[in-house]
Amino acid sequence: MKIIGVDVGNSNIKIGFFENKKISKAIIFPTDKIDALKIPLLWRDASPVFVGIASVVPQVNPLLKLRFRDIAGNKIKIITPSDCGIPLRIKNPDMIGVDRVLNCKAAINLFGSEVIVIDIGTAITVDYASEKGFLGGIIMPGPSLWSASLLTTAMIKEPKERKAGLPGKDTAEAIYGGIRYGVPGAINNVVDAYKKKYPSAGVILTGGGDMKFIRDIKFDIEKKHLALEGLGMVLYEKYGQN
Repeated sequence: MKIIGVDVGNSNIKIGFFENKKISKAIIFPTDKIDALKIPLLWRDASPVFVGIASVVPQVNPLLKLRFRDIAGNKIKIITPSDCGIPLRIKNPDMIGVDRVLNCKAAINLFGSEVIVIDIGTAITVDYASEKGFLGGIIMPGPSLWSASLLTTAMIKEPKERKAGLPGKDTAEAIYGGIRYGVPGAINNVVDAYKKKYPSAGVILTGGGDMKFIRDIKFDIEKKHLALEGLGMVLYEKYGQN
């Protein structure tokens, strides 16, 4: 059976077509443009198909089910954190974003041991997991939220991105300088704190957010579709033989 994984984030929907447990093709689509989403023609010819949806935007799930019903029928499953096959050693496990759990599932598979996962999106998460399970993490504003809040506060009429100034020669340069140097600085500070406590943990970077400052972030491996890879693992484990 062919597997399609759908990773729904606040900004983007990532859809992966899996063959032999690996992503053979992935597409990225803006979440707020979901009404225009079309399933690639080649995927329509793949039968039978099982579709797994991991979403942090529940209101789009019914429409996604409709989009995939033609090729998957009733073989569509909403994947929750408890479905991911990793112990959730946190308070209120039902409230955790499934993408964060899937990130850690895939990361542990890559490293075979404890991991720190940096995910840069609408928000930035830096999570920790080990053979004991998903142990939690931190959340802070992503680059787009940072710039939106500061530009609104500064009442800049044309919030077009500017070159980061150091020092900035006007308000816009100063704001983008803060993002350019502040975001990686904040991430690295969190990673350093983790590494003091878990010195052998591997560090993986992922996400669909702004990556222009990637060279200033401390990490071991970058994986563009980490949550999607984790989703594929879950789907093959649970439904690959159906």
